[in-house]
Formats: sequence, C-alpha cells, structure tokens
Amino acid sequence: MDDAAIKAFVLEKLGRWKRLTLSDLSTMLPPVDRPRLRRSLLDELAGEGRVTVRWLGDEPVVALLEGSGEAPRTASLTEEVQ
Repeated sequence: MDDAAIKAFVLEKLGRWKRLTLSDLSTMLPPVDRPRLRRSLLDELAGEGRVTVRWLGDEPVVALLEGSGEAPRTASLTEEVQ
C-alpha cells in the first residue's frame, strides 16, 4: 500500500470505530504494511482536519473528527441490512 491507501485505510477503520489506538490500527493492517503507518502520516491527516491524535496513557489514540465526511453509513441495529 502507498501512503494514500494507508490514509484511506485509517479513515475507513475510524469511520467504523470512531477512535482507535495506534497499536490497534497497526494490527488491523497486513504485516507487510505496518511500517508504513507512521506518525507523520497521522500528523498529515490531523493537519487536513480529518483526525485528532492525542496521547492517552502511554499510547496515541487516533479519533475521527466530527464532520470530516469520511464515516461510511452503517445500518443501525434496528434497520434491516439488504
């Protein structure tokens, strides 16, 4: 994956989970792509106003910003999935 694909992956996962630790994001990636998930890439997403990166304890937590437009629509528990 290139940087654009990694960014899309991060935004897709955050669209579902809203916030994840850096280690959780890393383990969701294929092992060969894990080194590409760098702090500088997350800083770029934060600079674009799409995510926030905050330290919680000893680990960075990446959260999707409200209104970034990247969260996919998901069915609620009461809706039928077609």
